[in-house]
Amino acid sequence: MVAIHALGPELTGISSPDPLKFAFAGKKAAHIRSHSAAVPAEQTQEVYRQLMGSPADGRDKRLVYIHIPFCRTHCSYCGFFQNATKTDEIARYVDYLEKEIRMAAHDPWVQQNLFHAVYFGGGTPTDLTPEQIIRLGTAIRESLPVANDVEMTFEGRFHGFDNDKVAACLESGFNRFSLGAQSFNTTIRRRMSRIDPGEFLLERIGYLSSLNNATVVVDLMFGLPGQTLDDWQQDLHTFLQSKAHGVDLYQLILLANSRMKDSIEKGSMPEPASSPERAEMFRMGVETLSTHKVGRLSVSHWGRDTRERNIYNHAVKSGAEILPFGSGAGGNIDGYSIMNHRALPAYYQMIDRGMKPIMGMTQSGGNRALLATVGSGFDRGWLDLSALDRSEGVGMSEHCMALFNAWQDNGLATIHHGMLDLTLPGQFWNVTMQQALINFLEQHPFAADNAEKAA
Repeated sequence: MVAIHALGPELTGISSPDPLKFAFAGKKAAHIRSHSAAVPAEQTQEVYRQLMGSPADGRDKRLVYIHIPFCRTHCSYCGFFQNATKTDEIARYVDYLEKEIRMAAHDPWVQQNLFHAVYFGGGTPTDLTPEQIIRLGTAIRESLPVANDVEMTFEGRFHGFDNDKVAACLESGFNRFSLGAQSFNTTIRRRMSRIDPGEFLLERIGYLSSLNNATVVVDLMFGLPGQTLDDWQQDLHTFLQSKAHGVDLYQLILLANSRMKDSIEKGSMPEPASSPERAEMFRMGVETLSTHKVGRLSVSHWGRDTRERNIYNHAVKSGAEILPFGSGAGGNIDGYSIMNHRALPAYYQMIDRGMKPIMGMTQSGGNRALLATVGSGFDRGWLDLSALDRSEGVGMSEHCMALFNAWQDNGLATIHHGMLDLTLPGQFWNVTMQQALINFLEQHPFAADNAEKAA
């Protein structure tokens, strides 16, 4: 077993009277990273056809991600803007996207097992017309084998999501709306280039919930420029007063290529909250929702009742396979990560040739089972040590125990009854700790070849 003194603070965190705020220097990324190898461009189509010609194992939930790469405005915190909303271009795009979806109907991998969640993301899916929503929803159901209890999520803004579009979504089989409120505070929203005032958001949530026909989930962001603890507390209470079924709380990660970062550096926008301030906001979010008995589905997601299931979001973090459609869409199949072309001309050209519009593909470094086990556990706030042994070999959890003990010493986790439970500080730092575990195993590889696999 590796000795604790051999581990640096970038892995273990530091000992602090307040680990929630100071265990690590700061959160640097929203997702963990692991080593992967690029598939040569000339081989991507062949590899993809091999994947699609192979049977799916059917053991885990499978997902579909569909990307709508158009936005009416460019949110100041976003670094992924692709295309401005233009009616003619969207019409052309929908033609090609429908064709890409229907092409998949002939693939054995697609047809041999069910898909349990479909996610329409963006960009801004709510910029589609009702007719376009129905076309794409029909293409999904006619081309892909979706489960009878499939979670079909339609993501978007409140702005422009009128009653006709809502009706089209429901007619097409969408049963979950994920709406990016980010904040109900109108002043803060305007800093993010969000158009509508907070009162309008509450009105729309009330309408959508009154239909009693789909789950309504809102995103709230903490750590925004100029956002105070009082502002954040008010956002939490506004959610509680609304009729929304679920809420996702996530902290601002200031992207290097965002307009928000540029504005802050120029002094035209207030500084965002520091890492300790965001930590206090996280504590406030957890305590407020817990006090009001809102059910916790993951370290960052809550459901007010059983209508919100959080299938797609949790499955993604659990390493589920994802079939991607659309320009800029990303997916994951049998250890291969796939990214479709972001540039529309290249996307159109490949669809015209009857090919999957792949821009790039990578193959994971063989640690899929580990990433899935750790990702699934940490997303829920704990890690079953026996699951770690089952995925990597008997002795894996013991091999990592120096790191786990260090986390326990630093107030980030507790170890008991074969479980590594994340404390509140550990929940706040869960992505940093996941990355630390991956880095630890790269620095101190587990001798899996000599380990007896658990039954």
